[in-house]
Amino acid sequence: MSSEGEYLAIPAPDRAQHLWRYTPWHRIHPTGKPEEIPDDVSPALVSLTMLDGSELPTGVSISANESNLSRNIDSDVGGAFIRALSDESSIKITIDDGIAIEQPLLLTLESAGSVSGIQIEVAVGANSQTELLTLIESGADWFGLMRCGTIDKSAIFNDVVVNRLGSSKLLRIEQFTLHQDAQVKLGTVGSGGTQTKGDLRYFLAGRGANLQVNGSILSAGKQHNDHHVEIMHEESETYSRLNWHSTCGGKSRTVGTGMLKIAKGAKGSDAAQVFNNLLLSKDAEADSIPELEVFENEVVGCGHGTASGPVDDEQMFYLKTRGFSDNGARGLLITAFLNSTLNEMGSEQIHSWLDELISGGLSSLE
Repeated sequence: MSSEGEYLAIPAPDRAQHLWRYTPWHRIHPTGKPEEIPDDVSPALVSLTMLDGSELPTGVSISANESNLSRNIDSDVGGAFIRALSDESSIKITIDDGIAIEQPLLLTLESAGSVSGIQIEVAVGANSQTELLTLIESGADWFGLMRCGTIDKSAIFNDVVVNRLGSSKLLRIEQFTLHQDAQVKLGTVGSGGTQTKGDLRYFLAGRGANLQVNGSILSAGKQHNDHHVEIMHEESETYSRLNWHSTCGGKSRTVGTGMLKIAKGAKGSDAAQVFNNLLLSKDAEADSIPELEVFENEVVGCGHGTASGPVDDEQMFYLKTRGFSDNGARGLLITAFLNSTLNEMGSEQIHSWLDELISGGLSSLE
């Protein structure tokens, strides 16, 4: 079956389905008509360099992807739709076994026109050490990003996706599989786009796999940010932490849903998730829905929590007595709130780069 046929054969989901409850499919669809597949699709422009702009080192490569492994992604209508748009726009990033890269890789995705989409496969070799920043720049009115990845045995991999779209919609579908003793940090930084829907799924398929998922989301104006994160513990002695921080200003809304699943036989698993929301205006809204499904009795721990609230008045007062203006004190508290997750996204090089990026967007949160 063709990609177009695959998509059209899937009935449009209704809001009773958990994944689409807070962002109905027709709202994130580029035309609002689920039965349509746009004809005029612009390919994304892709650039992969080192963070300082230099060329790739030996052991890192980017190529056209002919295997189309994204068909294995456990997603529904969203994944099928991106495949229908981007079968001719698919790339593969390969990190060879055993290499250690001293500075982060920077993958820049630029788009134009009305609709654009791309599929990306990331293959991280065994015993390698790599950091990857993916920057989604302003461009098309609607952008679809599908990523699938495999992190091989004992690899250390830090990965951050940054949404810098302008007045655009973003649909992001993602699935990564971690093998034995892989150590992975995955970060999401959102400060752009009018509407974002993310379906992010991670499988701890090897014994001893370790995963940290962090989010720092800035919402302003009338932005709508909806991220669904699933972490599946399928093997013994696996570890995961999900920490998601969102700031909401103006009339914006953020939604964070987290699902931790411990499979039968995944003995000794340790999993937890926390959502924190900072409300910056009376009209902003933040919803957090942590969930657990545990099918194994012998676990180290499984926990979840969520908290929402405004900027602390006492902290504001304290900073103003030390000479800060209202805006200065507010900006400092917002930065500190977001830094608690940004700090966990990778090396000092990544954190410094992200901190500068976040600081530049704080004025929009008034």
